[in-house]
Amino acid sequence: MFKRWMALAVISFCLIFTLAACAAKSETEETGQAETAKRITVAITQDLKGGKIDATTYNGARAVQTAIYDALVEFGEGGTILPSLAEAWEASEDGRTYTFHLRKDVLFSDGSAFTSAAVKFSLERTVANEETASLEIARKLEKVETPDDHTVVLHFKEMAAQTLLELSQARPFRIMSPNAVSPAGAIDGEFIKSVGTGPWQLDSYKEGSETVLVANEHYWKEAASKYSLVFKVVTDPQARVLALQSGEIDIAGGEVGSIPYESLPLFENNNKFKLEHNASTMSYFMVLNQKNEFLTDKNIRQALNYGTDTSKMMSGQGAEVAGLFQSTVAFVTPDNQPSYRYDADKAKQLIEASGYQWNASTSLYEKDGKTIALRLVIQTEEYPEWKEMAEIFQNQMKTIGIKVDILNQERAAYYDALWTNKQYDLLLYRTYTDAQLPYRFLTSLFYHTAEAPAVAYQDQMLTGYLDEIAGTVSETEQQQLFNRLFERMHEEAMTVPIYYTKQTFVHNSKITGFAFGTIEDNPVKWHQLVIEE
Repeated sequence: MFKRWMALAVISFCLIFTLAACAAKSETEETGQAETAKRITVAITQDLKGGKIDATTYNGARAVQTAIYDALVEFGEGGTILPSLAEAWEASEDGRTYTFHLRKDVLFSDGSAFTSAAVKFSLERTVANEETASLEIARKLEKVETPDDHTVVLHFKEMAAQTLLELSQARPFRIMSPNAVSPAGAIDGEFIKSVGTGPWQLDSYKEGSETVLVANEHYWKEAASKYSLVFKVVTDPQARVLALQSGEIDIAGGEVGSIPYESLPLFENNNKFKLEHNASTMSYFMVLNQKNEFLTDKNIRQALNYGTDTSKMMSGQGAEVAGLFQSTVAFVTPDNQPSYRYDADKAKQLIEASGYQWNASTSLYEKDGKTIALRLVIQTEEYPEWKEMAEIFQNQMKTIGIKVDILNQERAAYYDALWTNKQYDLLLYRTYTDAQLPYRFLTSLFYHTAEAPAVAYQDQMLTGYLDEIAGTVSETEQQQLFNRLFERMHEEAMTVPIYYTKQTFVHNSKITGFAFGTIEDNPVKWHQLVIEE
């Protein structure tokens, strides 16, 4: 009896052990293969919608889109277009036909071949998406031909001068495998997984927490990473600082997860960390609500510009700003962006020229019993430095007799104010980057028609210049048009430029191999990072 009981006990123990092992194995498989790899963790300000990173949409952060998906062509320094998945291309003189010659022997992350069929699928799926309707390719594309597996021909209804620039952007014209949707290759198919040719592929996703990428072993350009890449959501700027200090994250910075400027000294001259700096194409500026009773007056708009001392921004580390765009932006020259040099007395003269009088008791200008008072909307989840900038601006406006109230909104409410309800007088915003500048940015905010009013300042002459730019493939003609456009923006004081940004990242000193990406939407060559033991 005792022997029989012992035998049953042994069998039961083995069964329990086996089941436990199976359960452990199952749990490991569900969390993804990244469990066995070393992790490099990057702070990011918002959830990435990791289960919906469809290359033909605006879902997910741009830094993740560019990590997974490659473009046909790449944006280079000064606006030069470089080869990527397309190794060569030709455009017809009328700008209506573009022929791309694709690289051979490139594989998607699932091992399937990259061919012209994948390009056709990706572009047609993007064009079918209502969100992309404003893009030139989406508006003008007539058909896509694939004469062979490595040739793609785009035919447009009319000149499409922005084609190469739009194709080089982070989204939504990057190339995705037809296997990413169900049924495979269906333009309107349901997105099921992200399958690209980039250095990374999705491993796992926890909503509101983290997105984990693992190396694409089939990456065509360089050696695959030995690590997993974790984008961890840390919405609060100071929490990102603490997470760096504690080792919870390895890297933070840039637009994906900026570190407050005033916190950077914590990491300088500290051998546990390293700071990386690079040029940028982004600018910070004030969007003006043209419908505001004070801002309809050009004198007041110009006074805002003359009254802003941009050198005082960023704790006094700012610099004099010329026009809206940095010199790193295509078509910007040393001479074609006039500036409003800081002159508080000139600002007051312009205000008085519009009939406003100084009220000595309030130290503000008023007319007909109304004080010039403006509400400035900002958000600090993505741009923590905006709080200090807004306060500096507020004090400078007080100096010239204008009252400014600051409203720091949550991210979603802030973007609703900009794009939907216009509940602001002034709104601190940023330009786009790289290939989206200057044309794409200007059309998205300033292009104005009766049917679709401009989001920002509305000016028919500026819209006309944008139409003319879209109607020529001549860089010489485009340059002349941009010269006139920049002059018009200055003359009408359509914005208040505040600061020209730089790219700054902070990382653990054990991380080596850091290199900036070719565009700010692909800020770091993540796959080149190495953890030194």
